[in-house]
Amino acid sequence: MTIESWSHALPWALALVREARRRGAEPILVVEDEETYFHSLEPAEGRTIPQAPPALVAGSDVFVYLPGPQEFPRLFGLRDRDLLAAVRRHGPNWWRAARRRPTRVARLAISSATPTAADHYGVDLDTWQRRIYRACLYPTGQLRRRCARLARELDRARQLEIRHSNGTDLRLELRHGSLRFDDGRVDARDRHHARFATRIPAGAVSVGIEPTSVAGIWESNRPTYRRFRDPPSTQGSRFTFRRGRLVEYSFARGGEAFRSALAQGGPARLRPSRISFGLNPEADGIPELEEIALGTITLWLGGEAALELPRRAAFSFASPLAGADGRLDGRSWWSDRGPRRTAHLGTRSVTRPRTGTGGRTPRGADRPARDGAARSARR
Repeated sequence: MTIESWSHALPWALALVREARRRGAEPILVVEDEETYFHSLEPAEGRTIPQAPPALVAGSDVFVYLPGPQEFPRLFGLRDRDLLAAVRRHGPNWWRAARRRPTRVARLAISSATPTAADHYGVDLDTWQRRIYRACLYPTGQLRRRCARLARELDRARQLEIRHSNGTDLRLELRHGSLRFDDGRVDARDRHHARFATRIPAGAVSVGIEPTSVAGIWESNRPTYRRFRDPPSTQGSRFTFRRGRLVEYSFARGGEAFRSALAQGGPARLRPSRISFGLNPEADGIPELEEIALGTITLWLGGEAALELPRRAAFSFASPLAGADGRLDGRSWWSDRGPRRTAHLGTRSVTRPRTGTGGRTPRGADRPARDGAARSARR
């Protein structure tokens, strides 16, 4: 077992070493010292971007990563290519070595919740860390059953409709054979399907979207936090799609980051690639983990950057929506508390009462003010 940690995350890494030994494992602790790391990035030193060596994962049954660095704003001055290499610390050769063994890989979010990151986002550090702890402690067995049940439902479905009182009204078709679920474990069944990496906390199922099937309006009602964007958070993303293509967008706040990334993305940037469903009831309001909260549906444009996989697209944007109603192949299926239990799974149907005039909230009643006129995605 290899535990890779940055220097600021040593208290958690040392606790993992002790627990691994108590359980009879043979842990190796690898530490990236932050000051030494940044020293190697100075131009006077020839600037090399330190990468995780593939040999470590090639010789490990289990690999646990505590991400860093803590002072990540010091990376902002790098060229785009160097910044991407620094963020993708585990490059293609590393992932090939992990897949070849195969090694079970886990990325722990707790070391990302630092004083620097909390100030960067404008959130309370204690609350952030406490929510991560709670989400990590949600029983793995229950989370796995939730994910497996939802995956079975999605695997035999075709059409999905999503509506919300904020104006969201989206229709799309699911792409068969593209299911992924992240339940915090990597077992024999996962490895059989070439799934060997997870994150902790976890709790989401995602599925691919047929490229030309998306039509309608999508509006997020949860912030998206990404530390290497400027500004680092966005709110109220509103997208209009026709025949699977983004044709118009606007934001309540923070749309500059999206516009900048969109301009640099490849051809896939205008198409939604995946849709994910959050299932962790303890994960509400965690920066950088918006998509795992129970009842949250997240639409992904471009690639899906939940894990640092080398195949992800250059452009990736997540737009989370909580409290929506979903219909799967014409039947009521999703509510603000996640998937409704259905008769063919041997459980009774649950119906969420609606609110508002006539039993329904008027569409658009909770829509935030926009940060300007809607923009055409073709510009």
